[in-house]
Amino acid sequence: MLVTGGEGWYQEEGKPAQLLKTGDVANIPPNVKHWHGATKDSWFVHLAITPGQTDWFEPVDDEWFNKL
Repeated sequence: MLVTGGEGWYQEEGKPAQLLKTGDVANIPPNVKHWHGATKDSWFVHLAITPGQTDWFEPVDDEWFNKL
């Protein structure tokens, strides 16, 4: 995933969330459960290329997200 604008969060299951900014790259291996999205005070634009199917899971809990 290449961040092309704004600021966002990326987190793999079981690991701490990482702040991403314009120009950052996150290499997400296939079949790794993760989430990504804008910070609460920014917008987030990114390019992502996946080699296979995308599986959508449960939404991130608002209370937890707001503590980031």
